[in-house]
This record gives sequence, C-alpha cells and structure tokens, in this order.
Amino acid sequence: MTDENKRVLLVEDNVVNQKLATMLLQQLGLTVDVVDSGQKAIQSVQKELYAMILMDCQMPEMDGFEATKAIRKLESLRGTYTPIVAVTALAMVGDKERCIAVGMDDYISKPIDRQMLKIKLNHWLQKDFVLKNQELARKYAQPETTLALEEDPIDLEELKDFYADDLQDVLATFVETTEKLLVEINQAILDHKDAQLAHMAHELKGSSASVGAKGLAKLGLYLERAAGLRDWHDAKDTFAALTSAFARVKYFLRQQHSASHEAVILPGRE
Repeated sequence: MTDENKRVLLVEDNVVNQKLATMLLQQLGLTVDVVDSGQKAIQSVQKELYAMILMDCQMPEMDGFEATKAIRKLESLRGTYTPIVAVTALAMVGDKERCIAVGMDDYISKPIDRQMLKIKLNHWLQKDFVLKNQELARKYAQPETTLALEEDPIDLEELKDFYADDLQDVLATFVETTEKLLVEINQAILDHKDAQLAHMAHELKGSSASVGAKGLAKLGLYLERAAGLRDWHDAKDTFAALTSAFARVKYFLRQQHSASHEAVILPGRE
C-alpha cells in the first residue's frame, strides 16, 4: 500500500466495534476516519476521496445498503470509484448477493479477523484499482429518465443490416409485446411480486437489447436489480423512467416512418 492509499472510512455505529476496527486498521498503517451512520458516510464521501470504505450493514435510520447506493450515485456523477467492503454479522442465504447488488465489492464477517482484514485491504487497495474501475460507478448509478435520452433511442441503420426485410415485423412485435409487458410489470410492482418482476425485467432487458434500444435495456437491468433487492421505491422510479423511455422509442419510430414513408407498422396509439 502506498502513501496515496492510506486513508479509509470506517462506517460503524457501535462504539466498541469502532475502537477495535480502528485499532486494527491503524496497526496496518492506515489513517482512519470514523462515522456512525450511513448519512454521515455520504457526507464524508462528498468531502473526501477515500482509498476504501468499510461499511457496517445494520445501522439505524440509514443502513449500509442504502448508504452504498447513495455513494455509488454520487460517484457516478463525479467519475470516481471507491472500493466498499461490507462489515457484517449477517449469515443468511443471499446476504452476499445483496451486498454485491447494491454496489459493495466484498464483505468481511464480524468479529473482524486481523488476517482476513489484511487480505481484504491488500486486495482492494491496489494502486491502480480506482483507475481501472471507474466505469463500475456508472453501473450502480440509480435509474434516471435521462438514461434513455440518447440522440437516437434505436440505431435503425444497424438494425436494417441485421434484420433486413424482417425489420418492420421485428419492431412491430417489439412494440406490441413491450406494451403488454409494461402493464404486467406495473401490476407486479403494485402487488410486490419480486420473482415475477425480476423475470419480466430480464425479458424486457433482453428484447430491448435485441433491437438496439440501449436506454430501455439499461433500465431493464436496474429494474431487475430492484426486484432482487425488493426495493419497491426504486422499482417505481425505474418504471416511471421506463414508460417515458418507451414512449420516446415509439415516437422516434413513428417519426422515422413519416420521414421515409416506409411501412413500419406500430400497434396502438400515441
């Protein structure tokens, strides 16, 4: 570990755990900033660039999962990426997956073992890690309508090369099935059916990617992740962005049809 990789942020609400973890980190030659809540962690990241964050998962008001999502959103806007290692006493099936899904990179169990902590630090505090992984910040950004605002929501020229004379039928089928799928997705969100929602989000992601609707595909990915976390607030926000993005896709296709006078048949009405 080099001098530029010395400062880490410890997010832990238990005073005893704070002291023990700080002692271990300092013994390993690190400078430690300590905060006792998820909200304070976000504030610290806004002011300081850390080499690594050790994030307690279970905290009152804002837990480590919510804090991590907020930090990833902040970093996606400023183009940075900080390794986040969960510090957790959780031992349930799926907990590791939940940590990774919200944007954490790894986890370590409580009580913290000194040798295991040293292994994690040596792995994540590599000199070039942040430079190599800045793109990961964008992956974990929270969904926004602007994700779907590419210059053209679909690259028709590329599709024409791939689908040739079948393009019109492909697009008509895509629009028709997506309209039905969005109705079913909305109902799954209202009914809190996470497994059903994850399946449909995956289907939407795949079909959107197949026709080059990259904005829709990205939003499908975010929705699939929200379903896996049973994060219904994010699911509702993503669905709102999806409906807006899909409306733009349909508008774009109709505009292309009017300009070229080609019979791209789209079901339904505007």
